[in-house]
Amino acid sequence: MSVGSALTLLIVYSAGHLKEISSLPIFIQQVAQLPNGWYIFISVQAVSHLFTYLIPALVYWYLFEHRRWADFQTNSLKAVSGLWLGLLSVIVILPFNELIINWNQHLELPGLIENLADWIHRKEQESTLQTKLLVAFKSADQLLIAILVVGFVASIGEEVFFRGIIQRWLMKWTVNAHVGIWLAAIIFSAVHFQFSGFFPRILLGVLFGYLYFWSGNIWVAIVAHFINNSLIVINAYIQQPACLDLGLKLHTNNWFWAMLSAIGATILLFFFQRLNYRRTVHLY
Repeated sequence: MSVGSALTLLIVYSAGHLKEISSLPIFIQQVAQLPNGWYIFISVQAVSHLFTYLIPALVYWYLFEHRRWADFQTNSLKAVSGLWLGLLSVIVILPFNELIINWNQHLELPGLIENLADWIHRKEQESTLQTKLLVAFKSADQLLIAILVVGFVASIGEEVFFRGIIQRWLMKWTVNAHVGIWLAAIIFSAVHFQFSGFFPRILLGVLFGYLYFWSGNIWVAIVAHFINNSLIVINAYIQQPACLDLGLKLHTNNWFWAMLSAIGATILLFFFQRLNYRRTVHLY
């Protein structure tokens, strides 16, 4: 992570010609004013993410666990039955997740953590500024770059880190796959430091966790994560100049569609689990 931070500073100072970075919001505002600001910022995001999640996870996996990439899988991708069911559930669950997003955004912080309110509020503002700059597309090539970084780089890094490493160890320590999956999802959501998106991100983390556990293949979780993130990016591009906050804005606050979404996703996941039941092997 320290190496990643040094590289991001190198990118900023060499390409952005910024003299001083006193805080993240000021940095984002300064970068946004540069002619090539978006490219600088997306490069910083890519490098930072790689050195925060994927590279540390692989260093640990290879040097400390003495394992290979193939050891993240207990099944080959070809051996996963009904793959389309699991991946389709990521799309079907979007209206329900949108309902959870709207509910979460209206939650008030408990009085016990009132002292943290200012810090959480600052983190929310920083996340909003980052989101606004990331989705400020001006061309199709920027859309493709954003899909590569926000879609693929983020997906492979977070899935290897949280599902491949963290979830595996939590399942081993708790001797319970379900507890391990939910705890990993909570950690996954918490480290994003976005209270307004805490619960919907847990839901997605749980979904990715079960897809990995039932399929026995890390690529299933990576592709599912990629689909979710890419849809967010594509939707932001389509809705320009509107800004997307936390998820795909479907403008469907209707309870009927949200419940239909939850039921549909549950059915898809049920059949996906049943089709892969005999192949489900403990990943720890």
